[in-house]
Formats: sequence, structure tokens, C-alpha cells
Amino acid sequence: MIAAACALAFVAGAGTAWADGHNVFISNCAVCHQPDGKGAPGVYPPLAGAVGRYVALKDGRTYLIDVLSFGMGGKIESGGDSFEGDMPPWPQLSDQDVAHVLTYVLIGLNPKLLPADFKPISADEVKAERARQLNAATIHTERDSVIKELGDKAAK
Repeated sequence: MIAAACALAFVAGAGTAWADGHNVFISNCAVCHQPDGKGAPGVYPPLAGAVGRYVALKDGRTYLIDVLSFGMGGKIESGGDSFEGDMPPWPQLSDQDVAHVLTYVLIGLNPKLLPADFKPISADEVKAERARQLNAATIHTERDSVIKELGDKAAK
């Protein structure tokens, strides 16, 4: 009975995070990444069907938090396409807003890519990452490491 109640609380919490995250996404992210998360060719990369696989990697969760918190610039490749838009940092979003919007992007736009043991991003995770005070160049290097790990994992 207690286990069932805990499971229901987890699902309800993820549902709330998803709904709140959807609102944050539409208000802040959709202008570039589009309401469906498919991005804008050559400028803003897709989030839908793309970033969910990162959370299974050692540094994937922190990379996603860092991109939103500190921004990133420079050319990137995603899904075989090149993108040259800049991702601004979003310091005006609260830790909870960042956690919710990332949870929405992962659950709502990447459900088939998530590992079976996926847990929603928490405000505590965001707070801890934001305390690191990183810069956009560091985030680009972090991305390179995550993409390399993703390639190494796919090759196995």
C-alpha cells in the first residue's frame, strides 16, 4: 500500500512538473525551438526526439541543466544537420522553472529516448549546477564530451 502511494505521488509530481514545464517552454523556448520542439533549420536545433538520450549518459543531465543555465554559442551538429544559433543563458528562470521545463522537454518531447530508470530533473540538481558559475564556452566543451560519449555508447 505504501509503495503504491509513493508510485502515485511520483507520477503526480511528474505530471505537475510536465504541465508547469510546458508553460515555461511555450513562454520562453518555443519562439526559437518551436512549439513542437523541432527547432528551426540551420539556426536552432531540435529538442524533440533528440535530447532524451543524453540523460542516460554520465554527464548528460548536468549538460542539459548547464545549457539552460549558462547558454552556449558556436556551431553544433544535431541529427546530421549544422546549427549556428546562440542559446542564451536563462538566469531569470527559477531553479524550479528550469527543472520543470527540462522535465517537460524530456518526458513530453523525448519519451521514447528516456532510460527506464529516468527520474525528473529536480530543482536541487539545478541549484547545484548553477552554483558552478560556468560560461558558454565551457558548455560547448561539455557538449563535445557528451556527444563523444553518446557516439562511444552507440558503437558498443
